[in-house]
Amino acid sequence: MEKILNEARRCLNCKNPLCKKHCPISTDIPKIIELVKENRLMEAGEILFENNPMSIFCSVICQFENQCRGNCVRGYKGESIDFPMIENFVMREYLKNIEISSSTKKEKKIAIVGAGPAGMTAAIYLAKKNYRVTIFDKYDKIGGVLEYGIPNFRLNKDGLILIKNLFIQLKIEFIGNSEFSEKEIFSLKERGYDAIFVATGAWKPKTLGIEGENLSNVIYGINFLKDNIKLNRGEKAVVIGAGNVAMDVARTIKRAGNEVAIIYRKTFDVAPATKLEIREAKEDNVEFIENYTPISFHSNGIRFIDNLTRNELFYSCDKIILATGQEPDILPREVDGYFYGGDMVTGAKTVVVAVKNSLENLKLLENYLKI
Repeated sequence: MEKILNEARRCLNCKNPLCKKHCPISTDIPKIIELVKENRLMEAGEILFENNPMSIFCSVICQFENQCRGNCVRGYKGESIDFPMIENFVMREYLKNIEISSSTKKEKKIAIVGAGPAGMTAAIYLAKKNYRVTIFDKYDKIGGVLEYGIPNFRLNKDGLILIKNLFIQLKIEFIGNSEFSEKEIFSLKERGYDAIFVATGAWKPKTLGIEGENLSNVIYGINFLKDNIKLNRGEKAVVIGAGNVAMDVARTIKRAGNEVAIIYRKTFDVAPATKLEIREAKEDNVEFIENYTPISFHSNGIRFIDNLTRNELFYSCDKIILATGQEPDILPREVDGYFYGGDMVTGAKTVVVAVKNSLENLKLLENYLKI
């Protein structure tokens, strides 16, 4: 606690808090810090949680360098305030100690499809308003990308245990191993639900349309993480792409004892991954190769074109991991009683963007229920 207090005391309490301004969900950072300094942790936690129910995760995986920390005035001449550390501490204390009194549930029932960040946000938001909430997911655990798409070394999954305990308090029913076809999703209203909130995310890998993409040694990055795929001892992998998924895949492979290179068609100073993720991948001794564009995949490697010399070359490897983005499996439809949130609306973005979109669209669902 002393470390948290010392960090909070470093805050300058700016009149124009750029940290809050650059937070995608407008977290009232100055207010939180003031409450922490006064040791009013539960009040600080309540504000954080009401603003962003996924705060415990965003405090670990947000793109801080472009948001709160990257815009802290303290950082101009020294070290920025480590608000993510403060936020994570507060949220852990809050979620460990919160007790929600049982209230009589309303008659209206709501189905949520997808138990990722957007779906969990929707479940908590609606259950706190005493609606009867059932959340379905094709996997057996809640969390979506938090559970299945981010390695443990980057995100400790114990936060999901705290959210699961909150589900119990709020009487949210979770039904896992429930994979619905698109037709089944759009027939849920016939099963007695008054409204349906669909938040199935963006799990479908984007294809490159390159020769050899369907070979057995070519794997999509999100599937590699989701399915916990392992390489054989001694195998070498190449990861194509330069986003956070590419970094997560490469670091997972390297930490398992295999050689891996990340190859990007541009320079890494303009890569979509955060500078922190790139730095940590380099610290894990991942090899970085830039300005190469793949033109064909083979069972023993990849043929590239050097974007600087325009020469073709062959790079030998055993596994090829494509981490060039994902898109939604299902697109929103204009159907009475159906509402949508998260990556299936915005495309594959960050967790905080998914939460913000979910909260905005939940207001439309609430208005619908009041009609």
